[in-house]
Amino acid sequence: MTHYQQIPGHFVMNNQNGLLLPPELHAEKNESLEERTFIERSLAENRFWLRIMKEHAYFLSEGFNKKDKNLISEADRFFYYFDQLLNRANAMAENTALVRKLNEESIELATAFRNFKRNVLLLIINCKISGFNLPLLVDHIAREAEYFVRTLKKFNNGILDPIQDSIIQENVFWLRIMMEHSRFISHLLDPSERNLVSKASQFGDNFEVLLNQARDVESMLYRKQTAYPIIGKVNKDSEDATMELREFKKAGLEMIKNCQIKSVIDPLLADHVVREAEHFLYMISILERRLKLKQAGG
Repeated sequence: MTHYQQIPGHFVMNNQNGLLLPPELHAEKNESLEERTFIERSLAENRFWLRIMKEHAYFLSEGFNKKDKNLISEADRFFYYFDQLLNRANAMAENTALVRKLNEESIELATAFRNFKRNVLLLIINCKISGFNLPLLVDHIAREAEYFVRTLKKFNNGILDPIQDSIIQENVFWLRIMMEHSRFISHLLDPSERNLVSKASQFGDNFEVLLNQARDVESMLYRKQTAYPIIGKVNKDSEDATMELREFKKAGLEMIKNCQIKSVIDPLLADHVVREAEHFLYMISILERRLKLKQAGG
């Protein structure tokens, strides 16, 4: 029978025993962002998200009760500011200093818009205002503003998260977005569109499964030693599901434009969610290239 020394008041760490050391010690470090990549990624994110933010302002304005003129005015003001900044981003030269300044202005404006969305959400939840802005939808678009700000701050700090952590974070964020899109669609379709409602609900369930799986991987591997095969599968599963959802959204957009289905979905909103699915696929492709380069020893 093995005899152990008496356990002291605290456990004495044995640095010679690797299993007793925190696994976070073996996590990859942040990667530096090359100048060319900084410019390309910054402009791509700004051109995508500034348009998305502008449309969020429009959707909020349309969803407020007409008596809440101050909220409508504030949303319309954000629409104007995002439109102006988007026009500048679309015309911007590929110059590091100019792009960095654009990022700073986008961070400032998107942070203010995030705060507006969060305060509107509290007004809705506390029954201080009425209208047609669903609480989860307001929370959804606030999270997108937060994501936009986080992304640009990392760019301006010249860093990229390690590839494993990037894949985990992007998938946890975007899979939830895709899940909620599916469920918003099912609620905005007319109940008589039974097949489409059922299909949208099924997409929501499928993405919830993928989201929970990604969250499990996050718990296991975020900021820990690399496990590339598992991480690669997370990306692949998300890609396959999102491609299928994108085609469903695109078909729905065409039917809405041609007045072939019954719903209360604004064609701009239908187009909006298609573009977000396409942006997730764009992010997956970037992550996949980075992963392959890392696996090859680059």
